[in-house]
Order: sequence, then structure tokens, then C-alpha cells
Amino acid sequence: MKMNPLVLCALLSLPLAACDKKQAPSPSANAVVAVALGDDSSVPKLAPGTAAKCPVIGEDFTVKDSTVQVTYKGKRYAFCCADCQPTFAKDPAKYAKN
Repeated sequence: MKMNPLVLCALLSLPLAACDKKQAPSPSANAVVAVALGDDSSVPKLAPGTAAKCPVIGEDFTVKDSTVQVTYKGKRYAFCCADCQPTFAKDPAKYAKN
């Protein structure tokens, strides 16, 4: 059975297109988080080489120059990867306990 190349291309691209779709947080949720979550310059950043634990997944890691860091209620939090920061931002009170 021969398949139209255009149909074949469309079918093969469906899974790829679906992977990049992420649900955006609601604007009201961002407004609430923005008050308490940010990058307070009065709280010193963790220095490269510092041992840390990711508050989202609990993984031990070493802080690098490229490590994503934020402050929440006067405390600095560092993440093992950039993907953990948005998760933390959705419910910082939950992850700040870790």
C-alpha cells in the first residue's frame, strides 16, 4: 500500500508537535508568586562549588555558575536543573519545606 508523502510527513510530525506543548500557568497564580518569589539581591547567591540539595526532587548536586537560584521568604534556593524552578514557582511553600 502506497501512502501519500504529505500524509506520511504529517503523521510522523504529530508526536513531535505534541511534545513541546506545555500548559501555561494562570496569570493570577503568577501574580501571587511574584510577591514572595524572586531574586532578592540582599540574600547572597550560593557560591560555585557549594554542595546543595534541590528542593523539588531532593537530588544532591554541586552549585555551578549556571545554576538557577531564586529567593523565597528571605532564603535562597538553588535547583539541580532549570526545569525544577518552574515547578518550585507553582507552589513554593510546598517545596520550601524540603
